[in-house]
Amino acid sequence: MQHAAIRRLVMYALFSAMILLLGLTPLGFIRLPIASIVTVHIPVVIGAMMLGVKGGAFLGFIFGLTSLINCFIAPDAIAAICLGQAGSFGLYNLFLIVIVLFVPRVLVGVFSALVFKLVSKIDKTRLFSIGASAVVGSLTNTIFLLGALALFAFEPACAAFGVSGASGLFAAILGVISLNGVLEAVAAVVICLPIAKALLFYDEKYGIKDIRTNDTTTE
Repeated sequence: MQHAAIRRLVMYALFSAMILLLGLTPLGFIRLPIASIVTVHIPVVIGAMMLGVKGGAFLGFIFGLTSLINCFIAPDAIAAICLGQAGSFGLYNLFLIVIVLFVPRVLVGVFSALVFKLVSKIDKTRLFSIGASAVVGSLTNTIFLLGALALFAFEPACAAFGVSGASGLFAAILGVISLNGVLEAVAAVVICLPIAKALLFYDEKYGIKDIRTNDTTTE
């Protein structure tokens, strides 16, 4: 039991540190000529596979925390929408922070863990499980964040995208999902596959039971 508890704490610390490093530095962004790919969610996805739903939700919260910090140290269009104009911060802005910055990030960890657990029941190699979890986790981040902006901050979102009307905003969001969302999902699969597979192989090789549950090691 002691070995499992220590390993679990180490995993929490390791993935949290990776999220903070990527989220608060330029390392979390891959600049391409046609788009900018966010990679901060990748440690959340891998951590969710290893730690389960609760662990994934916690790591997603850390991801959301980096987003909130960036609103103050490196503000962008989303920060302007969530925080509002200077001196006008209120309950609505607090609601936007929760629903836009935190909820999508937490859902990344939750959905990644659930998909990995579900698909693993029929995928003994874990390769398809890892890939499916990476795709779902990555698209969850993009779709739910943009969806929250469209639902709860429609006019500011239209202004940020430079469009007008629901059809214009929908087209803009669909364009982001089609380009950035797909590229981020591909990047997530490419990065998650070798790392998650190696971690799972280590667990199996050294007889460590599933740390997503309360099982202990046999050591």
